[in-house]
Amino acid sequence: MKAGSGDQGSPPCFLRFPRPVRVVSGAEAELKCVVLGEPPPIVVWEKGGQQLAASERLSFPADGAEHGLLLSGALPTDAGVYVCRARNAAGEAYAAAAVTVLEPPTPEPEPQPAERPLPPPGTGESAPVFLTGPQSQWVLRGAEVVLTCQVGGIPAPVLYWEKDGMALDEVWDSSHFVLEPGRAEGGGGASLALRILAARLPDSGVYVCHARNAHGHAQAGALLQVHQPRESPPQDPDEAPKPVVEPVKCAPKTFWVNEGKHAKFRCYVMGKPEPEIEWHWEGRPLLPDRRRLMYRDRDGGFVLKVLYCQAKDRGLYVCAARNSAGQTLSAVQLHVKEPRLRFSRPLQDVEGREHGIAVLECKVPNSRIPTAWFREDQRLLPCRKYEQIEEGTVRRLIIHRLKADDDGVYLCEMRGRVRTVANVTVKGPIVKRLPRKLDVLEGENAVLLVETQEAGVEGHWSRDGEDLPTTCQSSSGHMHALVLPGVTREDAGEVTFSLGNSRTTTLLRVKCVKHNPPGPPVLAEMFKGHKNTVLLTWKPPEPAPETPFIYRLERQEVGSEDWIQCFSIEKAGAVEVPGDCVPSEGDYRFRVCTVSEHGRSPHVVFHGSAHLVPTARLVAGLEDVQVYDGEDAVFSLDLSTIIQGTWFLNGEELKSTEPEGQVEPGALRYRVEHKGLQHRLILQGVKHQDSGALVGFSCPGVQDSAALTIQESPVHILNPQDKVSLTFTTSEQVVLTCELSRVDFPASWYKDGQKVDESESLVVKMDGRKHCLVLPAAEVRDSGEFECRTEGVSAFFSVTIQDPPVHILNPQEHVFVHAITSECVMLTCEVDREDAPVQWYKDGQEVEASDFVVLENEGPHHHLVLPAAQPPDGGEFQCVAGDERACFTVTITDVSSWIVYPSGKVYVAAVRLERVVLTCELCRPWAEVRWTKDGEEVAESPALLLQKEDTIRRLVLPAVQLEDSGEYLCEIDDESASFTVTVTESYQNQDSSNNNPELCVLLKKPKTRRLWSRFPPWRRTAGAE
Repeated sequence: MKAGSGDQGSPPCFLRFPRPVRVVSGAEAELKCVVLGEPPPIVVWEKGGQQLAASERLSFPADGAEHGLLLSGALPTDAGVYVCRARNAAGEAYAAAAVTVLEPPTPEPEPQPAERPLPPPGTGESAPVFLTGPQSQWVLRGAEVVLTCQVGGIPAPVLYWEKDGMALDEVWDSSHFVLEPGRAEGGGGASLALRILAARLPDSGVYVCHARNAHGHAQAGALLQVHQPRESPPQDPDEAPKPVVEPVKCAPKTFWVNEGKHAKFRCYVMGKPEPEIEWHWEGRPLLPDRRRLMYRDRDGGFVLKVLYCQAKDRGLYVCAARNSAGQTLSAVQLHVKEPRLRFSRPLQDVEGREHGIAVLECKVPNSRIPTAWFREDQRLLPCRKYEQIEEGTVRRLIIHRLKADDDGVYLCEMRGRVRTVANVTVKGPIVKRLPRKLDVLEGENAVLLVETQEAGVEGHWSRDGEDLPTTCQSSSGHMHALVLPGVTREDAGEVTFSLGNSRTTTLLRVKCVKHNPPGPPVLAEMFKGHKNTVLLTWKPPEPAPETPFIYRLERQEVGSEDWIQCFSIEKAGAVEVPGDCVPSEGDYRFRVCTVSEHGRSPHVVFHGSAHLVPTARLVAGLEDVQVYDGEDAVFSLDLSTIIQGTWFLNGEELKSTEPEGQVEPGALRYRVEHKGLQHRLILQGVKHQDSGALVGFSCPGVQDSAALTIQESPVHILNPQDKVSLTFTTSEQVVLTCELSRVDFPASWYKDGQKVDESESLVVKMDGRKHCLVLPAAEVRDSGEFECRTEGVSAFFSVTIQDPPVHILNPQEHVFVHAITSECVMLTCEVDREDAPVQWYKDGQEVEASDFVVLENEGPHHHLVLPAAQPPDGGEFQCVAGDERACFTVTITDVSSWIVYPSGKVYVAAVRLERVVLTCELCRPWAEVRWTKDGEEVAESPALLLQKEDTIRRLVLPAVQLEDSGEYLCEIDDESASFTVTVTESYQNQDSSNNNPELCVLLKKPKTRRLWSRFPPWRRTAGAE
């Protein structure tokens, strides 16, 4: 951004940058961006340094702050970098994006004997075949590079070169390279050498030689890497070239990233000749390594990616660009946000020999904190290869049988994605391994690079176990390259480089190029000239799709939000939709779209709606029903479409406007149901006098009827007469008994409508008239609706099984816990059952486990742990189990002073042989103190005793001597209590009543329960004593 001369308003600022676009030739390409400024900026689009003007294929739509570039019918010549430049009186800003135009897939040519007959066997004509391909090279800047290829084929193929998918004249001036054509050795072919004069750093890339004749196409590629000579500076320091873009003179941008996350910096630079790029950190040049990746993305941007950021990665990052015309800089300040909970000891980088082991070790702040190990983004599970050990707070990963692919970045992660990172270097024949995976778009070039320890060795490239052709392999010194130009989906697989017993592997994934979906149909119209039909017409999309496509027709009932597919057709024209195509009577709308292998077009909705009525047919008709006296009789039928109908009973129409009805007061009750295609009539509790009733159903096109027959039940239930509801607790025996009127009459038991199966946990017995179902040890899952069913009659039981009430054993009274900042506080609640559910609450809100609150269960003991308590963590805690709860009051305080008493200096006068007691009270009972006399630490002896009692620390002189006089200090951390002791042969005033110099401190006992546990300073617990 360049500063303007105005002193009012704000310069242009991009809120959304244009995104790179990849389209197939002939499709539409669109770039969009959002830019603000005051006054509103003027926006223009440029390509190749020239401002673009609107034309038939090129337009610049704008909507407020959104500006776009719309390119119709994209051609290969339209590919390139487009720049959006915004200016106003306060300044200028620009953003760029690349447009890539891909050739559509070439269909197989059909034979055309009249124009050009295929060569008959024996004529000698053939498709191009590479005799020798270009070889990958690693050179220093300024060196001359020659890439040569020889191709056989008849007729002689046409050869041409590309760099990174672009023609050479689009990349360089003509003075930078020379093409030297020639004949292939032995004739019948051609050769073409590319000579690069004085190679520059931007000349690094993939060079592909294409060969084409009437019978086919072939290609071969090579990698060129140009390095900076170490002995020469990159540029004369006294030279002051004119910059292409003015350097940024304001403060660098600020970028924050959480520790363990990735930081990605992207710098887009334009210039001719192409600029050279260098990345700097804190003024020092950066070189790529395991955690710093430097590459150029598909859109021409230069990217620096810092993986798994640590505190040591913070600082100023600068992208410096220069060419013969000038130089420019772009800077950003990286800040790394450290987590609240950190590793006590982070991982350290380690090295190991191939086939040996490597050990990574770190420490977590609390032994209860779980951890996980990763190699980059892959979670490592414990196995023979990856041995994972936990010893207290120590976490250790041992990698066995090291191989080249074990080289990389390893992480140990706590909850909350708190990470510590280290590099593992594997020493062996392979110095630089392959990436774990490589994603390439179909049609792009794939480059794989391996560095070996020894120069001149021969490696072996394979894919999925099969050797790769030598024309795509190159070696020079320590470097070995595999170049696959114009990859297809067949090139995907597991690519391996082998050197003796050492090997490295990558997964090559080829992604398909995104194609634009077809356009929508046009001139869609609806005609309703015929009864119960609708005529729909439309015409093909313009332009017509290049791939086969169909039309998909959908319907929507007015008032509904769902569109349902009707059918698909291949040709446009007129389609008649009859009423039989809809499921129910109603008003319907229609829409149509175009569908191909590349996607679906937007829908085109036909104007208006049409009323359609389906023609019903009987799918499953009524059947005669036989039931016992008192049961419900159910009559049902299924139709081919959703339509209303009318039920009749003995010729009398039943009202369907109400869900339930009655034929006449005191007579038979009924219920009418209609769900989808099914109609049901339920006659409730039929009696013997209803036998012989005739049920009928009628709707347009359908009439059906059936009869009702009432059977006498051969048996009656004596007990129970009504439904029985029973409640039991778990492990109790449950016995359900049904008594019938006949002896040894069969009956079946059902639970929730399903017939029960006998097992050890469910026993069925029959004793004369009584049928019993026994649950020897009931469980909660045994709850449900049970039925004893026999001929025409049933007895019903509702059984509920509950867990016995849970009781809290400890604590029985309110517990008060006092702790200081950063201490570990544990609240413990003991219940009488191990499987009893327990919930923790804080200030009325349920507590969930997090990095700062750990919930643990150890049998009947339930713990809430605050690993590093802070003052806001204090409050009222409750452990709720069933209807009981245990209450805890937690107070977290910041301790400004360890010593409670004395607050000032104490002077003690004593007579020789008297008992002297120096007393110091602390704020915590577990704190350790150090006693000194005249600057030297005292040692306990019969003449000097050191005592501890709760928060009291005493130094006792049982029989003080003259030499015991002096300055005594009770020290803890940076605090101390001072006592000056003076011992004399006798008191100056013998009448003084205070002839006992012992200093005593009386502590008032709190009324509430206060617990202190003998844990280290970082841990306090409350609960069971």
